[in-house]
Amino acid sequence: MNQEELFKKPIGNKDPKKLEAKKVQVVHAEIVEKGEKKNKLLVLSVKHPDQEDLLDLTKIQFIDGKNVKTVGLWVSLDEDDNIQKGSALAKLMNFYKLESLMQLKDLELNTTFDEKGYLVIKGY
Repeated sequence: MNQEELFKKPIGNKDPKKLEAKKVQVVHAEIVEKGEKKNKLLVLSVKHPDQEDLLDLTKIQFIDGKNVKTVGLWVSLDEDDNIQKGSALAKLMNFYKLESLMQLKDLELNTTFDEKGYLVIKGY
């Protein structure tokens, strides 16, 4: 379809297909730099059973006391250059019993929805 045809299209009347929260499999993991400060964020490209294209997940949802929190998988290191204890990334590693991020490849992760309806990793 060319641009001229696209410009003639009206608004449709069907809601977009919404994926269900299901187990996904990590196909690729990458750490990317974000923002002016170039903070590092873990991006997990995952295969969802109901979609051909890969999805990128960058957040985990976990229980903190009595609250459910959804936090980005920011990479922060401690003074020994290890993953910072208590960080969202450490929570992901602890929940899925990972010794290092190298073990993410082919890992199956549970998903859920955040407060905005986006698919995130379930860490509880």
